[in-house]
Amino acid sequence: MVEYGLLYHETKTELTLGQPAALGTWSWGNKLLYEYDEDKDNASILSSFRAARKLNVNLFDTGDSYGTGKLKGNAERLLREAYEQELAESRSGFFTSLLPPPQPPIFLSKIAVYPWLLTTESYYRNIMASRERLGVLSSGTSASFVPSIHWSPKNYNPLQTNALYSGLARCYMEGNCAGVGLSNLGASELLKATEYFQRRGVPIAANQIQCSLVSDFENDVEPALAAANEAGITTIGYSPLGLGLLCDSSKRTERGLLRSFVFNKISGDESGRELLNAMSQLAERRGGTVSQVAINWVKRQGLTVLFGAREEGRVQENLKGVSGEFELREDEFDRLEECRRRLKVQGTRNVFMTD
Repeated sequence: MVEYGLLYHETKTELTLGQPAALGTWSWGNKLLYEYDEDKDNASILSSFRAARKLNVNLFDTGDSYGTGKLKGNAERLLREAYEQELAESRSGFFTSLLPPPQPPIFLSKIAVYPWLLTTESYYRNIMASRERLGVLSSGTSASFVPSIHWSPKNYNPLQTNALYSGLARCYMEGNCAGVGLSNLGASELLKATEYFQRRGVPIAANQIQCSLVSDFENDVEPALAAANEAGITTIGYSPLGLGLLCDSSKRTERGLLRSFVFNKISGDESGRELLNAMSQLAERRGGTVSQVAINWVKRQGLTVLFGAREEGRVQENLKGVSGEFELREDEFDRLEECRRRLKVQGTRNVFMTD
């Protein structure tokens, strides 16, 4: 089995990954974009977790704001429930109790940087609340907790940055997490964050950035990836399917204003249609899916792939794009690169992405 690590800066402390992939939980409570329904979706969500674990995934991305309205933090609570079920099943019965325990999961939880959070204590309190919802405080669990910034306040209140970073550093220095994570930091801000945490001896697990075939690769992805590689920090690419655009048409959904906007923007342009057609033809010729094409392209760029799912079948399908079952050949990769470089339109950029 190939093992992939999240390498921490300087100390090189390693969190071992079974797959170069993470399962995202944004939809686990989001009524607005994903029409989440607790009664209908929870059983499927728990099944998606089990499917990911069976396929050697142990990195799970979540956030304290994942869940709309009263469902805030719902994704974290569901992750806790899923892992507690796994632990209970592994300890029940004579034969299962003799098997080695499953590899502990890594819960990477993004902490929302709300404008009213202005002190170290306010961030620390929210980080610890996230840790509690995930059940990392519970006895009998060996899950790793990695709190991460959800976005940088640089674009609206840079004075918050010190309090945010200080809250994360305090969490690590008090022994409450395995390291810290970053999100949506470009090369310049990533360097500043690295210097801050390095001075305090706090390891950085990863930086998350948006990455797909319809992202602005040259201006957003490439500089951030190069800076992270130089610092020894893993880069996680989220939204590899471009908010659901880069998948088989039968599975594509245009529900929601943002998704509809992205779909119409890309498919309404000749260069966008060329890319989508090339992906469909490649998938059909290889007996794969468009999602696997999109995901493997991100993996080929050297990123750990973060995809969201709440169905067992979707987890199994997407993981083939990182596990080696579906691999782009050189000529196929080059064809996608050719189409990508000719794109005259791109997906929606995260407004919190910094330089």
